[in-house]
Amino acid sequence: MSGSSLDGLDLASCTFQLDRQDPPRIADWSIDAATTVPYPGEWKDRLRRATQLSSRDTWQLHADLGTYIGQQAAAFLAQHPELHPTLVGCHGHTTFHEPGSGYSIQLGDGARIAAALDLPVVTELRSADIAAGGQGAPLAPVADRYLFPHYDAFLNLGGIANFSLRRADGRFAAGDVSGCCQILDRLAALRNLPFDAGGALARSGTYLPDLATALTQLAYHRQPYPKSLSNQWVVQTLWPLLRDQPAAVADRLHTFTRWLAHTIAQDIKQLGGAAGAVLVTGGGARNTFLVDSLSAVLPPLRVEVATGLTGDFKEAALIALCALFRQLELPNSLASATGARHDTINGALHAA
Repeated sequence: MSGSSLDGLDLASCTFQLDRQDPPRIADWSIDAATTVPYPGEWKDRLRRATQLSSRDTWQLHADLGTYIGQQAAAFLAQHPELHPTLVGCHGHTTFHEPGSGYSIQLGDGARIAAALDLPVVTELRSADIAAGGQGAPLAPVADRYLFPHYDAFLNLGGIANFSLRRADGRFAAGDVSGCCQILDRLAALRNLPFDAGGALARSGTYLPDLATALTQLAYHRQPYPKSLSNQWVVQTLWPLLRDQPAAVADRLHTFTRWLAHTIAQDIKQLGGAAGAVLVTGGGARNTFLVDSLSAVLPPLRVEVATGLTGDFKEAALIALCALFRQLELPNSLASATGARHDTINGALHAA
């Protein structure tokens, strides 16, 4: 998994025990080993500039990224000779996500990954859903449905914040809320920080009501669910609003964090809410100010931060599960979450 925050490449080896009933059930599962490979500066720069490339250079990046992912996955497996994977799933790195125009592009050539590992590889996990009229996102409800049956509410705080809710009939409501870690990191960078550790800088700031109102008035934030975000929108629309605000960085961080928490809580409640706990994962779960802000506005829902490998590698486990379902020709995208006409089987399968 390569996320929009560009913090690195998540690699996880997962085991699933599948019960082929109708509907299928995951009887047991585990993340057996996992790591994050930080992107070197060169790769961060290349991926950050990916949307500005010519067609020729885009395909070159697609090939090179596939080679790089294959090399990193091979090195990971060499460090874990006890692992014997039979299938690889790769989300790839999203450049353009335009479901309204009929496409979503994730770079990283699956054929090159398959060549490096001599294993079958599944890529392109959004296209069938988009072809069926869906957003191609979020994919997370697939993991939420099959891997976490004891929770009804889920929140991922990655480069983009998204949530999903299990309704009484078993269907899921879901969508992208707004930018998250990639905005927090960009603001921290204005103070020459790689990120705002624990949200300490944000906690020290003060609230700017006018900025919060401007954030709420952005057209995307007023659209109904299901909806999904592109990184281009975050970079070209959301980020300039925060970048060009003449207030102190701490105040901008403080305001955006509290605004995001309030918006997440508001959207969850508008979609019917949920009982019990909301399971929080992603890099933003380490931002204690963001988590505290959520805890203040989400009741009666209780905020529960996932721990261990699940907290850091839930998205990688999701991609592994989607690859398994693609290989077995089982639906790996939920229409109730994406707005598609029906559940779909997504993925291009590259043979070993």
